[in-house]
Amino acid sequence: MSAHDWQPDDEQPKTRADYRREQEAAGRAFEERDRKRVAVERKYAREHPDSDDGAGTDDEPPVVTTTDAKQQRLKRRLNWAIFWLALGIIAVFLILRFVEF
Repeated sequence: MSAHDWQPDDEQPKTRADYRREQEAAGRAFEERDRKRVAVERKYAREHPDSDDGAGTDDEPPVVTTTDAKQQRLKRRLNWAIFWLALGIIAVFLILRFVEF
C-alpha cells in the first residue's frame, strides 16, 4: 500500500500551494456565506422588532421561559448541595474533635 491510497489513481498528489489555494477559496466562500447570513438576520430583526422581552405589562405577570425555570431549579439544587456539604463538613469536624480513635 502506498502513502496515497486515499487519492484516486488518476489524480496527482496535491502540492502545498494547491492545498493552500483550496483552503483560501473555502475560507472566502465561508466568509461570503456568513456575510449573507448576517445580512439576512439583520434584515429580519429590522422587519420583526421583538417587543416581547419577557417583562410583561402591568396587567399580566412576567413570562418565565424554560431556561429561566431551569436556572431557578439549578440554583435551588446547588444551594441544597452546598448546605448538605457544609453540614457534612461540620459533622466530620465534630466527630474528629470529640471521638477518640
